Amino acid sequence: MRVELTEVLWLEEHAVSLSELAELSGLSLPMLEELIGSGAIEPIDAASAQPLFGAAAMSAARQARRLREDFELDSAGLSVALSLLERIQALEQQLRSLQARLPGRIR
Repeated sequence: MRVELTEVLWLEEHAVSLSELAELSGLSLPMLEELIGSGAIEPIDAASAQPLFGAAAMSAARQARRLREDFELDSAGLSVALSLLERIQALEQQLRSLQARLPGRIR
């Protein structure tokens, strides 16, 4: 039997630095900097001298690492893939919201 331990971080309350984001996500600092520069990963406060990152950035960074490993994408490909995935999630949320408003909705 194989047991895996999962580290849980409460990022909504505690933001992480760029170096911590790199360590926790498994992406290199240069790759993260490219993704931040392209807008695929956003800090909590973009105007801050020391950017801090929350749960959304951690999720995007981990997703980027998996995409890079699975599909061997470069930073430009990762940026496009992450923006498309974000758009899909927004559309799915919008669809769920609209479906919830329908009277006599069928599941």
